[in-house]
Amino acid sequence: MSRQFSLAGLLRVRGIQERQAAQQLSRAVLDAQHTQARERNLRAALGGEGTDAVDVRSLAALAAARSASRSMLAEITSLAAVQQKSVDEARIQHAEARRAQRGLDRLSDAHALRVQAEDLRAEQAELDEIASRTKPEDA
Repeated sequence: MSRQFSLAGLLRVRGIQERQAAQQLSRAVLDAQHTQARERNLRAALGGEGTDAVDVRSLAALAAARSASRSMLAEITSLAAVQQKSVDEARIQHAEARRAQRGLDRLSDAHALRVQAEDLRAEQAELDEIASRTKPEDA
């Protein structure tokens, strides 16, 4: 049996892939949280007070501002939906990368146990050989 785990290189690659997937997931979650915060702030601004129109011009300006804000809110809402989809996909990719790495980790652990058992067997065989050579003489 080889002393080194034959899939050690692949295990390192899987570890790198898992870390990259975790970074992508983290980035996607942060982007989604940022967009949600922008949406909450915009909704709070739209629902706020200060809609006193003194004349027709200010009423028209207020209507235009609200219309623009609603349009921006719709864009942010659709962006939030797209980002949530990205978060879901990143979670799936991260879970797959973790599953692939864990499978190789288990194989590596099993290999290490086999090597350790082989070493212990060889050591016991040496001890048995030494013990069989040195028999005390009856006096």
